[in-house]
Amino acid sequence: MPKQVWAHGWFLIDAGKMSKSKGNVVQPRPIANVLGMDALRYYMLRETVFGQDGNFSYDALVQRYNSDLANGLGNLASRTLTMIEKYCGGAFPKGKRRPIHFACALACAGTNPASSFSVRAISLHARAGRNLAADHRRGFTDFGAKAVDAREDPAKRAQLETVLWIAADTLRVVAVLAHPVIPTATEKLWRALGQSGSAGEQGIDGLQWGTLRAGTKIAKAEGLFPRIEKQEAVERMEAMESEPQKPAVTPAATGRATAAPSGAAAQTAPEKIAIEDFAKVEMRVGQVKTAERIVGADKLLKLTVDIGSEVRQICAGIAQYYEPESLVGRKVVVVVNLAPRKLRGVESNGMIVAASVGPEGRPVLAGFAEDVEVGARLK
Repeated sequence: MPKQVWAHGWFLIDAGKMSKSKGNVVQPRPIANVLGMDALRYYMLRETVFGQDGNFSYDALVQRYNSDLANGLGNLASRTLTMIEKYCGGAFPKGKRRPIHFACALACAGTNPASSFSVRAISLHARAGRNLAADHRRGFTDFGAKAVDAREDPAKRAQLETVLWIAADTLRVVAVLAHPVIPTATEKLWRALGQSGSAGEQGIDGLQWGTLRAGTKIAKAEGLFPRIEKQEAVERMEAMESEPQKPAVTPAATGRATAAPSGAAAQTAPEKIAIEDFAKVEMRVGQVKTAERIVGADKLLKLTVDIGSEVRQICAGIAQYYEPESLVGRKVVVVVNLAPRKLRGVESNGMIVAASVGPEGRPVLAGFAEDVEVGARLK
């Protein structure tokens, strides 16, 4: 018989339990396409204490991505590697070994990384690597403005090399600590630091501060976590929830609609299809009968739409751009032969077509300049 059974808590969304029966699940693939799997892993392990319930929201996910990964670890890695390339010829400079610094940093982080997993304190482990990187980034930022003067002053030159060496060795340590949580990014960082083997092969128990060898060549700096605009990212992920089997594209923010993007995103030529493929998509003229907001879903509207043969309930992610009362009586283009799908627990039986305008992807509903009969098919 087992001695113990480990059980995680519930993931909550809109203060309710997330479950397939309720239809309020969050698809992981849109998140992976927009932010990457490392970001999702980090958020879930960082925010949720093992065994307890944890709340999920797209806003909090992107906020944590930008604050910890993009502005924190990603920024420190980019600046450190760029300055080593610029001021040290792309090789690690000499630095003074400070073993006490690593121990103090981990003590401030409030965890022992070697034992975090054995006691299931995974969120503390994720926080330790983040805090270690954040502490160095703050000090590195204060010193960065003085770096230019260091090229002329020997004393400042020595200080510059020491700061860069400490920052680089910190990144090496963080790559090992954070690897169980963000494996893809830490392997990239490990290679950029010119280290042999892989980050995953390094044992946390044997991790030592001050072992970075001067003269080791670094690789070209590669952005680990590019900063992303929160509203745009949230809208892209919510729009892609209805098409989880497709790769990431720039979608319209219309809940179930994916319309042609404008601007730079439109430069990529779409895959060609045959007329037979297009004929499979049935679009008809619909007229909105009712429109209302969905409790707990700031971006979704629940519409009832007359398509001629019947009245359909359709969810559309346009609540930030259209008031519900302004849509009543409006004629829209509806894709009517999509399989029904639940969005935030509400069944959506169709898709409203819209264009995506501007860098923020503002949806503009497709319409007609002339009077068109409800239920007429688009060809």
